[in-house]
Amino acid sequence: MKTAKIIPIAILFLITVTIVSASHTSSISMTPDTWAKNTEKTVSISVTNNGPDNIVKVELLVPKDSNNVPIYSIREITTPQGWTYTTTGVPGYITKITWVATDSGIASGSSLSLFGIDVKSPETSGDYDWSWITTDSKSITYSGTLKTTVGKAPLAYFVISGVPSSSNAGSSFKINVKAYGDDNQIKTDYTGTIHFTSTDPKAILPSDYTFSASDYGSKDFTITYKTAGEQSFTIKDSVSGISKDSIKTLVKPGNAIEITITPQDKKINVGEKVEFKVLAKDEFGNEIDVTNKASITIDKKAGGSWNESIYTSENEGTWVVIASYNSLIAGTTLIVSKVTEVTPKENVTEEVPEVLPEISLSAPESITIAPGANDTTIITVNNNGNIEIKGVEIEASGVPSDWVSVYPLQNDIPAKGSKDYLVIIFVPKNESGTKVIEFKAKAGELTAVKNTSLIISTAPTGIFAMPKNLLQLGVIIIAVAAVVIIGWELWFKKPKSK
Repeated sequence: MKTAKIIPIAILFLITVTIVSASHTSSISMTPDTWAKNTEKTVSISVTNNGPDNIVKVELLVPKDSNNVPIYSIREITTPQGWTYTTTGVPGYITKITWVATDSGIASGSSLSLFGIDVKSPETSGDYDWSWITTDSKSITYSGTLKTTVGKAPLAYFVISGVPSSSNAGSSFKINVKAYGDDNQIKTDYTGTIHFTSTDPKAILPSDYTFSASDYGSKDFTITYKTAGEQSFTIKDSVSGISKDSIKTLVKPGNAIEITITPQDKKINVGEKVEFKVLAKDEFGNEIDVTNKASITIDKKAGGSWNESIYTSENEGTWVVIASYNSLIAGTTLIVSKVTEVTPKENVTEEVPEVLPEISLSAPESITIAPGANDTTIITVNNNGNIEIKGVEIEASGVPSDWVSVYPLQNDIPAKGSKDYLVIIFVPKNESGTKVIEFKAKAGELTAVKNTSLIISTAPTGIFAMPKNLLQLGVIIIAVAAVVIIGWELWFKKPKSK
């Protein structure tokens, strides 16, 4: 009868112990868990208590090879405050480390990551399991394993080479990217993906690239900057986040495609000075001051003098200022006025002249320009009336608006007078044929129209390839020579009368 009562009690005790034992759970992790062969690392070990009672002991068993020799060589062991440790084995061949709490240990629901060991990995790559055991304050244990991998070193950094210290906008250059492991060797097994970014918003960068096994951790790429100034780029591994910035490259503006001259339509008095500035712009919108390299001229009738880009005015009037740089031309107007004293008007009745406004326009019948070149011509507007016409403008149609520039933008033409307008015509490359430009002079309701044929043809060679002004000068010289010869024949070689 007593035996029958004892058995259920013993079974109940075993069930209770089993339930309590099952309630103790924990986990252990090691960081890092991957490193290269024959490499020494400082490893951090973190213990998490998922059970109801404090963990007071942690045991870590080093994996062994087939000869029962520890695979990893333990060099140094660190211990958090409130713990002590003991080892099994001898230095360099430690097979087990045991940490014991001297105070309350690791509380339920908390972690401790201050355990640490200095480990040297073996010369053989592979995956190795470490065994561990945790014991709580009720002497209940929980065990498990954690895996470490020995092989190629993990990615640690990138090295970028080939980046120039300076470059022109739009010019491409080749760079090389190498991936290195934390053993400071090229990571020949790197198969990660890198992403490019740049301080230049207009830069042409490589697309995201995934290294292949055949790259052996090294790859060439092409970069093109377009924005002037100091620029750089960055590469970043898409998984680890490891990144590398390139050195800075001073990007210079590319070849100029247009120039501007300032100030535009400046008004000054006779004897005053004005400083002009010439800016060149490349196809990417970069600007560079080319004032010191450009040629700046003004109508000869304007008189005055130049000191580099500073002009001192002499004669009053509206004058055309031309800037040229390489084969590019830009213009503006300078309005020079004479300072006059203002005298009070007498109380007299002024006669109002009869209003007879009339304008006419003269322009060349045709202009021949080669594709990609520019030329200039003069258009004259005549005021045939007996009153001044103000604000006379020239419009050009029949070709794209950016082909034709007219200076000045406006002119006031006195009665029975005339004004010249400088017209700059630019023909883009790959254009051909003949086009008709309609020049229209406008002032309020007054208009005058003149059509000019624009002949686009390949530039001639030989003597006919001379600039137009030189060719015209040659024609004049030949004509004068012909007149002299004819005169000599008619007058100086005349037979004497008997």
